Amino acid sequence: MLPLLKRKARLLLLDDDPAMQRLISALLRRAGYRVDVVSAGTPAIEKLGKVEYGALLLDLMTPTDGGMTVIRHLKKNRPELLRRVLLVTASPESLLKSVAPDVAAVVQKPFEADELLKTVERVVTQR
Repeated sequence: MLPLLKRKARLLLLDDDPAMQRLISALLRRAGYRVDVVSAGTPAIEKLGKVEYGALLLDLMTPTDGGMTVIRHLKKNRPELLRRVLLVTASPESLLKSVAPDVAAVVQKPFEADELLKTVERVVTQR
């Protein structure tokens, strides 16, 4: 009989690129995480009102309503969740300098799969 696998945390992934959504969510699911995927900040904020997430993986470089929308919302309404935010982004260094101090971690695109998984695990377990 196979031992029961302990389910890992539920994660929220915000990225507007379907290929990146598939890549990141596949990596995370293979590692045992449950992943909800959204393409914009407003649906992410709606999910935050309904679900408890172990970590929020946010892309800052979206054409409109993206990771910055979620960060602004968290700063104003739920600042305790900022310690669960992991930026997965190709954002310019100048933007990252203004946001990085407020969040738990940053993984720059392109990234190594192992780097992303280790960072997610660190953010999920650091509560």
